[in-house]
Amino acid sequence: MKKLVACAMAVLFVSFSAWGQKAVEKADILKDPEWKKIYDDYVPDAGLIATLKSNVKGLKSDVYFAFWCDDSKNHLPVFLKIMDAIAVPEFKVNFYEVERKAAPDQKFYVEDMLVEKVPTFIFYADDCEIGRIVENPMESILQDMMAIIL
Repeated sequence: MKKLVACAMAVLFVSFSAWGQKAVEKADILKDPEWKKIYDDYVPDAGLIATLKSNVKGLKSDVYFAFWCDDSKNHLPVFLKIMDAIAVPEFKVNFYEVERKAAPDQKFYVEDMLVEKVPTFIFYADDCEIGRIVENPMESILQDMMAIIL
């Protein structure tokens, strides 16, 4: 009985924490022709890709974005191209589409993850957050990833 109650509580927690977001596959992201063009046109630096490739095994990333967001449109296709260039299956990435904020005073798109702006790229090592790229990178998506991962 205790296991049943614990399981039900876990399901409720996951249900409530997932409000305002839904999991999305990479293929769905690149269906939009504008997003696909940005993906196709971006050519990442081969040297930086080689360095990243040797340092990402065991890492994970969660990406929160919105199709209505221009910053997401500008940066997520670039991130996808980087991930394809790295091509390390052990580097797991989850994509979550967020809804618009319900009210102007709502601070977070995803409160339990403290996602205040989109896109937000969260990087993890051993299930601990090691860094974020929030809304716009400081340098570029690739260079900011390097700063976080290395």
